[in-house]
Amino acid sequence: MIFRSENPRPQLVKNSRLINLNGLWSFEFDDLNIGHQDKWFQKHQFSRQINVPFPYEAKLSGVQDTGKHDHFWYRRSLDISLEKKKIYLLHFHGLDFYGEIYVNGELAFTHEGGATAFKVDISDKLVAGENELVVYCYDPMEDQAIPRGKQYWKSQSESIFYTKTSGIYKNVYLEVLEEKYLDEIYLLSDIDRGIVKSREVYHEAPNSISYEVSLKGESIINETIENKRLLKEIEHELQIWDPSKINEYTLHDQLHCWSPEHPVLYDLKITTKNSKGEVIEEISTYFAMRKIHVKNGIFYLNNRPYYQKLVLIQGYWRDGILSYPGVEDLEKDIISAKKLGFNGGRMHQKVEEPYYYYLCDKLGFIAWLEYPAGQVFGSRLMGYMQKEWHDLVLSHYNFPSILVYVPLNESWGIANCAQIEEQQLFENSMYYLCKSLDKSRLVVGNDGWELTKTDIYSVHNYMHGKPGDRKTYKTFIDSLKDRKSMLASSPAGRVIVIPGYENPTTPIMLTEFGGVCLQKDDTKGWGYSCADDDATFVKELQRIYAAIAKSKCVVGYCYTQLYDVEQEINGLLTYDREFKVPCEKIAAINAMVSIELQKVK
Repeated sequence: MIFRSENPRPQLVKNSRLINLNGLWSFEFDDLNIGHQDKWFQKHQFSRQINVPFPYEAKLSGVQDTGKHDHFWYRRSLDISLEKKKIYLLHFHGLDFYGEIYVNGELAFTHEGGATAFKVDISDKLVAGENELVVYCYDPMEDQAIPRGKQYWKSQSESIFYTKTSGIYKNVYLEVLEEKYLDEIYLLSDIDRGIVKSREVYHEAPNSISYEVSLKGESIINETIENKRLLKEIEHELQIWDPSKINEYTLHDQLHCWSPEHPVLYDLKITTKNSKGEVIEEISTYFAMRKIHVKNGIFYLNNRPYYQKLVLIQGYWRDGILSYPGVEDLEKDIISAKKLGFNGGRMHQKVEEPYYYYLCDKLGFIAWLEYPAGQVFGSRLMGYMQKEWHDLVLSHYNFPSILVYVPLNESWGIANCAQIEEQQLFENSMYYLCKSLDKSRLVVGNDGWELTKTDIYSVHNYMHGKPGDRKTYKTFIDSLKDRKSMLASSPAGRVIVIPGYENPTTPIMLTEFGGVCLQKDDTKGWGYSCADDDATFVKELQRIYAAIAKSKCVVGYCYTQLYDVEQEINGLLTYDREFKVPCEKIAAINAMVSIELQKVK
């Protein structure tokens, strides 16, 4: 049995005590929905066991049941030696879709939303010794107003939808803290001013706060501020360098800024003390000096034109479904993508655990944060999305590798946005919600087509034709050749930009294309085009990439996809993460695309 034991929050390490709650829990399906009536949260003999955080549909859970079970329960005991003046926070990084948390028979918290993490203070409900933790979950399989991404609402996967994931599917742990703990921190860098701004929110105000910044093990800043007014929210600027003594070239040549090629990270240690000068908390985190902006149709990273070469990643695993087996598997995916010549990935229709984005920061891998879509437009879907998206933007604020937010994809959930103004306004509301919370990043309003307010015109186009189909291929080349042709195309029968939202300076990216499958035998599955041997597979990729290389307007792309997922066998790797052809051949194809961004038209 795999036991997930990694640090669940590697970007923010404290001297607090973390108690890992992954592993075997008691478990029960409640298909008759009688658990509340019979008070399963107080007394029930659970008949099964499940390996948390793997969903019951997954092999690694030990249950492996993909049937329809909308109601189900978890239980485990907690042996706690209660300490005075301590706070006990229970953390769930992901529970799909609705959950109720009971401690010793009492309801402690409810949460709705499968993409967001949550925490609950259970200090007043714990007793010394053995405690009982019970979790009730409700995940209605057929409800298409729920944001579910690629999870299918039917019993068997098909087309672009896969096996659903229900209940606890991310890390669970208990954190033991001092009363004056740091609750939230937001770090924002400004390379033009040479500063990083820290905004901290404390549960109770500390008396003093010390900051130590180091780079590659060398301390460069030591500052202490006194919190004489006992504020719970503190803002403080740290001057990392003097902009008057450093120019653009020195900035890059000395490798002070974060990029995929040079993932430079600054370590930040924050120490809080009480009125007696005693240490309350020691917090270790990091930040990066980096800047993203667009101008005249070009994407800039750290004030220099930058070409994003991304790959679509779906975050599925054969034995874990939406739960990764171990952090080494996450790392292997990123390293494999880099070996293939990609500098980033678009995690598609899924929000991965913090460890993934931490690895992107450390290894130098661009990440796009995308919300898992619902299918049916209405007040329920809008309510779910706006609440969760608010929480997601704030909880991912400090990962420098995240450059772009994607709240909507291919008009899923807003299927009639080209005709219905209310859906256009909702699309705009998601864009502005992102910007109001975090103006430092770019936002793709509706990835694929039917864009309204957006920072990138992101286009999906798989219409490259099959090998030998010269007519379709020529149409594909023509559709990519310049800005006018690209924005006039309708590869899925949809307009790229909804009339009234045109902007002549918005950059254009091809954010889905390719999807070539390698089908050497009778393996069932599909791709957007197919090859039956390695040589044909490579030639097909070369053919598609050659069309992009001819473009005078595309300033970045995202290839579909890194690895096979269930019936979709159009990955560059197998579902078990083996290269289909030598990675050097794919890297050479990615290297084919190199344009002078300053001459984009």
